[in-house]
Amino acid sequence: MSNKNAEIKTVTYYGTKQYFKEIDERTKEVIKDSSFKTKLKREKVIHNGNATIVILDDNSKGVSKCCPLDEYNKTKGIKIAYIRAKIKSLQKELKTLVK
Repeated sequence: MSNKNAEIKTVTYYGTKQYFKEIDERTKEVIKDSSFKTKLKREKVIHNGNATIVILDDNSKGVSKCCPLDEYNKTKGIKIAYIRAKIKSLQKELKTLVK
């Protein structure tokens, strides 16, 4: 993308602690109460005109484009592009597991 008006940024998610509980559905008793730490993630976000591109760590890319007659919304554009990139990333991961 060589558009001079394109907004390019890198978003970094630092490792965070995720808490979870395993609960027995019959007795409603807590089986396990634990946590795990998520790894650092980086995403590149590019806004160019009415398009948004998200590129994940594994180079999976998602693109969202706004219809020329609609009003551009950056937040929706990022969400749509991110989900499309994540789907591609998960498809790559699934291929490695199925082999």
